[in-house]
Amino acid sequence: MDAKEDSLQDALAALNLLFAEKLPSKLAEIEAALAQFMEHPQDVDALTLLHRLLHTMSGSAGTFGFDDLGRRSRQLEVRIKALLTGAVWIDLERAQFNADVRDYLAGALLPTKDAALALAPVMLANKTQDDASSRLIYILDQDAAMCTSIGVQLQHFGYSFEIIPDLKALAGKLAAIDPELILMNLGAGDDAYAGASEIERIRASGISSAQVLFFADTNSFQNRLRAVRSGGSAYVTKPVDMSLLIERVDGLMKNAYNKGYRILIIDDDVATSKYHASILESAHMSVQVLNNPLQLFEVMSEFRPELILLDVYMPKCDGVELAKMVRQDDTFLDIPIVFLSTERDFAKQLDAVKAGADDFLSKPIPAEFLVSAISTRAERYRSLRTLILRDGLTGLYNHTAIKEELISEVAISNRNQAALAVAMLDLDNFKHVNDTYGHPIGDQVLRTLSRLLRQRLRRSDVLGRYGGEEFLVIFPATSALSAQIVLDEVRLAFMALQQHSEQGEFSVTFSAGVSDLSLAQDVDALIACADAALYEAKKTGKNRVVLGLAKPS
Repeated sequence: MDAKEDSLQDALAALNLLFAEKLPSKLAEIEAALAQFMEHPQDVDALTLLHRLLHTMSGSAGTFGFDDLGRRSRQLEVRIKALLTGAVWIDLERAQFNADVRDYLAGALLPTKDAALALAPVMLANKTQDDASSRLIYILDQDAAMCTSIGVQLQHFGYSFEIIPDLKALAGKLAAIDPELILMNLGAGDDAYAGASEIERIRASGISSAQVLFFADTNSFQNRLRAVRSGGSAYVTKPVDMSLLIERVDGLMKNAYNKGYRILIIDDDVATSKYHASILESAHMSVQVLNNPLQLFEVMSEFRPELILLDVYMPKCDGVELAKMVRQDDTFLDIPIVFLSTERDFAKQLDAVKAGADDFLSKPIPAEFLVSAISTRAERYRSLRTLILRDGLTGLYNHTAIKEELISEVAISNRNQAALAVAMLDLDNFKHVNDTYGHPIGDQVLRTLSRLLRQRLRRSDVLGRYGGEEFLVIFPATSALSAQIVLDEVRLAFMALQQHSEQGEFSVTFSAGVSDLSLAQDVDALIACADAALYEAKKTGKNRVVLGLAKPS
């Protein structure tokens, strides 16, 4: 178990202890609600409160490993829920319920802190990155010149590489450091499948879990079938098209980890919501917890979740009502809503679906199942949004979407009194590229720049294709000067890349202009300032990044 998994286990154990420590006060709340209900059996508010407290306990107790407590809480919750749906109890039934709850309360305090630690859940094993293997790629092929060329190109996109001299050395290298990805020939020498056989042996020994991209001289069915059977994740024929190879590498590296989905958890139970947040964060998701549903729209506007995970029963506003409110706002109409609750009443679950829920999960839920269910829904949402908001060629935001992103980012920066920079980029002499090498090669150049920007910039930076060969980049919490320094590094890396065509290799450059909120205060002014700086970069020789100037008042 590595340091990150140790840290997660420590955090979950601490939450188990926190639950055990707060258990007496939670049980006292249930006892007080029971007394109120017994004194005023016709009081709907007292009945609703007792039901909600038992519902919360049934979910949280099961989540933290107190299975018997969770089961008994659930049984009592189901019994009292009947009163909420129109059932009537005679005095004897009410007295029996009172006796059963008090017996339940007396037995609930038996678990100790030691028991809480012993019940700390075993987490799913998540692939984590360490400093040694982060973005590391092994390259193995008999063509040493090709290996070196591939490695140099990979470096421009932020990857590190190591060339493995031969198949015999591969297992030893993998035992020392397991990389993210292996690029290797399907065969070696006279054996057309020596590379595939070695990967099969390595997989069987458990030395490595790295993904493999195979090279081969032909695109035959048999070659591709052997590559798949050997556990290959991708297949590229020689001579290697460097642009295609980088695309394949990017795709495989993205698949190695969950993609930072933004998840909003809404639950009034603080400990349980923190527990679920810890699990999702361990799977590399960005999670925000909201314990007060009254702040829903403020949080959603700023956090912009890709999925909402919420409970059914909460004070002041229940989950079904929240789902209806979200679905009535066109801004959030398509965001997935997933309920996570101990509620097993199909009628109540149907109410949630009618309110706009996409899924209904039951507490307690295994960590691996939670991660899988949430990531699947979030990925589908992201994919659908991509079709609507993304440029088909580059995968970046299209013109309309990037302007909407800029409007949102400017509002957030102004509200938080934070810095924000905007850059306009334009490829130099791009018409000459299209005229000389053809439009498909021009498209290749556009994809290469967009890929390099995604690799070199932060996840928080926002990228868009503004039009033609022009790009817009948003740098939250960044000054124009800092953005200029970063873009200049990208410019140098892009200039060093070799573009491939039938006519031979060539390189391309870009120019950029940068502005920030100290130079212009609204969206149109920011773009105009960056555009003016871009014009200055073009006028003074191209292949440079120029800072904008404040407009004279």
